[in-house]
Amino acid sequence: RLLSKVTAASDKDTKISMVNLIDKHGDQGRLGNSFDAVLTAVMEVYCPDKVSNIGKLTKRKEMEPVIESNSVKHIWYDFHAECKGGRWDKLSSLLDQVTPTLNGQGYFSVVPKPSEDAATDWEVKSVQDGVVRTNCMDCLDRTNVVQSMFGRYILYRQLQERKGMQVDQSGARRRRTLPLEIIIGYRKQPLTLPWLEGEMAHRCLWADNADAISNLYAGTPALKGDFTRTGKRTKRGAMNDGVNSLQRYYLNNFIDADRQEGMDLLVGSTQFNFISSEGDEDSSRAVLLQELSNGRRGYDKNHIRIKKKNNNEKQGD
Repeated sequence: RLLSKVTAASDKDTKISMVNLIDKHGDQGRLGNSFDAVLTAVMEVYCPDKVSNIGKLTKRKEMEPVIESNSVKHIWYDFHAECKGGRWDKLSSLLDQVTPTLNGQGYFSVVPKPSEDAATDWEVKSVQDGVVRTNCMDCLDRTNVVQSMFGRYILYRQLQERKGMQVDQSGARRRRTLPLEIIIGYRKQPLTLPWLEGEMAHRCLWADNADAISNLYAGTPALKGDFTRTGKRTKRGAMNDGVNSLQRYYLNNFIDADRQEGMDLLVGSTQFNFISSEGDEDSSRAVLLQELSNGRRGYDKNHIRIKKKNNNEKQGD
């Protein structure tokens, strides 16, 4: 659905940039290769030359919207391999790859227009013309670190360009911009804003948002939060990540399935009709869990076996 909106009517800038942060080996590597293969197949079918050939073969006058070959880009950046050993400064290479796309897509900007009336008129100076889609496995920890970097860059651009114009003493309009030393400082260190107050506000805002989403999704604060908050990896942060990972493992294997069971019952995905003939509550729940695990994502059959094992132990006691 997203790719279908990138038609031949668009210009040749990258409209959708898919930044993939999963590993390039193991299960994640196989998943990444499958994603790349599917994307390549879609692009081969809907590129202009391919569509014209399909039209000739099928004798169809109207074809699906054409996707420009350079309007969609897939960037596979192995986060763990690139930043191995605490080399978080290597993230600047990813920013360099995505910067042309961010510049081409722009951002939404609206400024007030001087008006004699009490109500303020607004003028749209620019709009965003694309999206950078970032993902890892859970779209949580690695994604948050990288998106905070992209967000920092766009924030810097907004403050530097300042689409609003101000009137000087002569009555002429001139564009406001940042001091030269700040511009030079950001070019030297693109992973940090060149003034302390702005950088700390950006870090805390992004880290607090990440923790809130992570607590809802995984039950723990976000991993790599020390880097998001301080800009560097610490031993204490690594220890906290270890504790949070263990807690996530426990929640994922013993608690989350029960929560999902309640959500499915609440929204009506599963009916309240799994009652055993004997009226045994444990047996009825086992039947319900078995039904949920059949062909439904998010339910592990190991969880069902654990529930049955616990029920058998209770009966034995």
